[in-house]
Amino acid sequence: MSRICVNVLSVINSASNITTETINGAEHIVVKNVVPVRDGIVLNGGLYPAEENTKGYKSLEDKPMPYGHPKVDGRHVSASNVRAVNEYHIGAYTRNVRKENGQVLTDAVINRRFAEGSEKGRKVLQRLDDMAAGKSVEPIGISTGLLLNRIEAKGESNGKRYTWIATNQVYDHVAILLDEPPAGTPEEGIGMFVNAEGDEVQVETVNLSDCDTPDPQDPALKQMFNHFMAFFSANNKPVKEEVNPMKELITNALKAKGIDVEGNSDAELMDAYNQMAADDAKAKSEAEEKAKKEKEEAERKAKETATNSDEMPAWAKLLADDLAAVKSGLAVNSDKEKADKRAAVKAKFQLDDLAVNALEGAALDGLYAQCQTTTGLNGGLRQVNNTNSFSEMPE
Repeated sequence: MSRICVNVLSVINSASNITTETINGAEHIVVKNVVPVRDGIVLNGGLYPAEENTKGYKSLEDKPMPYGHPKVDGRHVSASNVRAVNEYHIGAYTRNVRKENGQVLTDAVINRRFAEGSEKGRKVLQRLDDMAAGKSVEPIGISTGLLLNRIEAKGESNGKRYTWIATNQVYDHVAILLDEPPAGTPEEGIGMFVNAEGDEVQVETVNLSDCDTPDPQDPALKQMFNHFMAFFSANNKPVKEEVNPMKELITNALKAKGIDVEGNSDAELMDAYNQMAADDAKAKSEAEEKAKKEKEEAERKAKETATNSDEMPAWAKLLADDLAAVKSGLAVNSDKEKADKRAAVKAKFQLDDLAVNALEGAALDGLYAQCQTTTGLNGGLRQVNNTNSFSEMPE
């Protein structure tokens, strides 16, 4: 049964929980309902059961809330260490520790005058004042440092498997985090903690949000998971196959995807199903994104085509103008030729204007042909009554 120190990270991000009180004649900022731990959560493979949380939560009362997890000579130490107090204390502590609806709750209390005496304290006050004023600022991290014994045990809680149980919980401090990296990073996740007695123990850092069940935003999957657990995990006893319709449903769904389920335990089946659901959701999202991009590209090309058809190039416009000019010229010539033919026909046959102007096409051409004087190829050599010489004949 090993002893470890666990730093459980949560956040303060609600301005409605920040108030001001006068305590012993001094102004204090009070942040209500900070949550260090919940019943039945599994963090880093460890179960925090309700009975152990109930036994240990009262040790959180009146514990210091330093600026960050205290370190001396590079090692994590108890917040009660004198050197740690001198370096990290900003006048903050826990108050009104309680357990409600399966959650351990505490209020964070900060002496404003004391906090204003150090740079770290002033930074915390500024962040809290900005939050209370409704400004857009980063949430404040709260990392609860508690010592516990870890005993080996396997099981499931709220859909998550665990391999050990957190027992004999004793809280040391609640660190206020503004600039430290998030919990769970390699730099902060492992280390050594020196308790008040000088003993060294391993440090683990976990995030309270990790207690969420897989895909918590999907109510349908959550409901299916609850049904699944009801069928397979009641009293930790196996249930006969014929009375497990949910298991059959999940197994068939996995087989339809070509996933091997032979010999898998209930927990392994559930993990495989969750993974399949996550993969399907990802594939659906990618397909929708692809379809959206293709639609946008098609609309863009259609718009470009329409624009190009509306805007005639300069060379095409010049060609169109030239063609229009040619057509106009041809029409003028045609009208002049028709007028000449009608004039000749009128003179030849002594027709009035109404009759002549009615002539069109073949009729006009036929009458006009009769107005022509035909001259033979050798007509220039015939004997004619003309006083002009041959050289003076009209061309």
